[in-house]
Amino acid sequence: MPWLDIAVAVGLIATLLTALTTRKRSLTPVSAVGGAAFILLGVAWWVEGDRWQVIALTVCGALVAGLAVWARSGRLTVLSRVASVVVVAALVVVAGAAWGLPPLRVPAPSGPQAVGVGSTVWIDDARDAHGGHGDGSESRSIPATVWYPASTSGENAAYLPDRGRAAALTGALSAQYGMPALVFDSVARGRANAAEDTPPGEGRFPVVIASPGSGSTRWLMTSWAEELASHGVIVVALDHPYDSASAELADGSTADTELVATGDDERDQAAADAAAAIRAQDISAVIDRIDRGDAGLPALDHADPSLIIAAGHSLGGAAAIEAARMDDRIRGVVDIDGMPRSPADTDLGRPVLFLVAGDSDPNPEYDTTVDGFLARGDAERVTLDGVAHLGFVDAGLILAPLPTITGIRGPEGPRLSAQATLVLVDAVTSGGPADLKALRRIGAVG
Repeated sequence: MPWLDIAVAVGLIATLLTALTTRKRSLTPVSAVGGAAFILLGVAWWVEGDRWQVIALTVCGALVAGLAVWARSGRLTVLSRVASVVVVAALVVVAGAAWGLPPLRVPAPSGPQAVGVGSTVWIDDARDAHGGHGDGSESRSIPATVWYPASTSGENAAYLPDRGRAAALTGALSAQYGMPALVFDSVARGRANAAEDTPPGEGRFPVVIASPGSGSTRWLMTSWAEELASHGVIVVALDHPYDSASAELADGSTADTELVATGDDERDQAAADAAAAIRAQDISAVIDRIDRGDAGLPALDHADPSLIIAAGHSLGGAAAIEAARMDDRIRGVVDIDGMPRSPADTDLGRPVLFLVAGDSDPNPEYDTTVDGFLARGDAERVTLDGVAHLGFVDAGLILAPLPTITGIRGPEGPRLSAQATLVLVDAVTSGGPADLKALRRIGAVG
């Protein structure tokens, strides 16, 4: 918990200052303040484990104890004063890091159903490894994780159940976003709410097939997916080899993203268009599996193939729209803050929900494109004030609520987008219009 780490840092600073200002007086004040600080430090170890912030606080605590003893000796020197300033500065930095990079805590889903989770890697023999129609020397792998309504609850799975791939994924995310690997430390350590491979619930459920943002990962859609599954929706989240940050392949190897911004806008836009089209084919390939009944995961035996919705964040939202344009089996679309990349006159003739970051810079091209969908078909736009682009996924849970990055309401973003997605699911299931009153409780409609 960031506030626990901050409290420890404040307590250690107070201990050092108390030792420096009362060095020739009673030992009681420094003992009381220091004792409280070290008790909090012990609680931090118990609650958070060996997070790097807790380790740093422990090192600083040892230095504070040494400096306090030094101060009590009455032999303060320039060196001891300089060391005290350095330690206080280090504690301020650690406290800032604790606030900016809090431990990952996935909120408990609000729905009545227990949630299960399972993963697999499918193969699409009709396409080559990169998703094209090449020489066929290696088939397309489609790694997927399925969150589903479960019949029973169980032990909460790790946020990244495959511990063997956690380091590779966090390293790839670090490289993709240009951030130190420590930023994603909580992703590797965190726990979610779903139980791994627990038996699915009885009945048939609507299916949402989801695509993450460019260079991102399906795992950052975990809290959104768990919330949907707890309300009776099967969520199939995909990674896209050579596009997602790090995607496992059917042979056990890993494919990192090959999408790199060149600085040439025309070239970069063409690459994004091509990636969205390949992702759309991945979505259709998953629907083929569901239709054939050979998905290989028991949860998907309970999928209702007549109630399939495509969804995605950022480039994944563009892929969801393109998949629906090419595949009539998709009954609705949720585009989470993604620029559509389908032809300008695209009219899906099915419900489309655009979720827009309210905490973002103006983008007239995006606004005009979405306006076109609203004018042509059964589409709604919901703007979430205080949520930035990365706040729609679990980046809002692993980064501080910073304006324009995750947004001041970033930690709420996945839950709010899940609630909006459920409105679209209900509309598709009932065959009626989206509940505008429910959408207005989430954000500004129109």
